[in-house]
Amino acid sequence: MAESAVPMGMNKNGNQSVPADTPRVKLTGWVVRSGFGETVISANDELVSSGPGTVTVYCGLEVSGNLGASEKRSFEVMHNDTPVQTFATAAASVVIPAKTLTLARGDRVWLRMTGSTFLNWNTTVAGGVNSYLYFNPV
Repeated sequence: MAESAVPMGMNKNGNQSVPADTPRVKLTGWVVRSGFGETVISANDELVSSGPGTVTVYCGLEVSGNLGASEKRSFEVMHNDTPVQTFATAAASVVIPAKTLTLARGDRVWLRMTGSTFLNWNTTVAGGVNSYLYFNPV
């Protein structure tokens, strides 16, 4: 019997600076999230599905840095090379709404973001358990 999708999750390992006015920066530097022992993280900082299945994807990030008066940071959950969930907020504690995806074996799930477009206001994405990406089979 072919293997189906298993729960996978990763936490941000260390802080990452996202330069001002740099769109769609891939978030990198991840480690396996506790409780997700079958997780596969590619060398490209992506979760790689073990098999086909329908999963629900969850994501949260802790970010800091200045923003313009009405500005928001933009976050994208990626399925292979397609954005499947886009979320914009000025909040420092970001929780992207859950998204259901249908994965095939080898499909990749990852994150990218765009920070401030003003001046030289970089965004810092904090490492730790509050910056995470995981999915569970439905």
